[in-house]
Amino acid sequence: MEIALKILVSFIVAFLSYILKWITAGGSIIVLILAFTILIKLGWIWAFPPVMFLTLGSLLSIFSGKRERRNYKQVMANGLMALLCALVEFEGGYLVAITVSFSDTVATEMGLKFAKRTYLITNFKEVPKGTSGGISFIGTFSGIMTILMMSLFGYINALEPVSVFLASSVGFFADSFIGATFENKGFFGNNTTNFLSTLIGVLFYVVFLITFNTKAYL
Repeated sequence: MEIALKILVSFIVAFLSYILKWITAGGSIIVLILAFTILIKLGWIWAFPPVMFLTLGSLLSIFSGKRERRNYKQVMANGLMALLCALVEFEGGYLVAITVSFSDTVATEMGLKFAKRTYLITNFKEVPKGTSGGISFIGTFSGIMTILMMSLFGYINALEPVSVFLASSVGFFADSFIGATFENKGFFGNNTTNFLSTLIGVLFYVVFLITFNTKAYL
């Protein structure tokens, strides 16, 4: 009965995301798989981070004037590391992966809407809004506040918050560095940048756990 309920809830989340024009049909299938995996492997409470990411990220995109559906490639780029961590019941890595993508999305949308100036993270030269690797004060502040919120969520659910915060911050800034040094030069696209930043965040989370000898959930 509980499995059937989790399937139903996963389907509702994916269907609503598609109906609300947040994601494409292909993207909704990935959301369905991700939602069901989270509910089965981690439990109900751990659905909160991706639901917040999907909802707030989509609303901010509309607010900033970028009303476009996320396709399956974009959903996979942002969610693959979280899915892999959920499959092995690695709650901390899962939360970090979600937080890196979530904070990057919030920073991007807030920067597009409110930033007066944007600077390339590698040399701090002013660049047009939307440039890969571009950062702004309001965008960076918003991203860090998102990381703080997710770290507090982790703390409430028995994770060590400092490691979550530090690892997520590394992944957050890594996204901009990768965008400025590789994506801008045409080595690969934004989806690869997003995936690599979540991977880096999770790897650093493991390093911090080992270094500080904290609870690792491995």
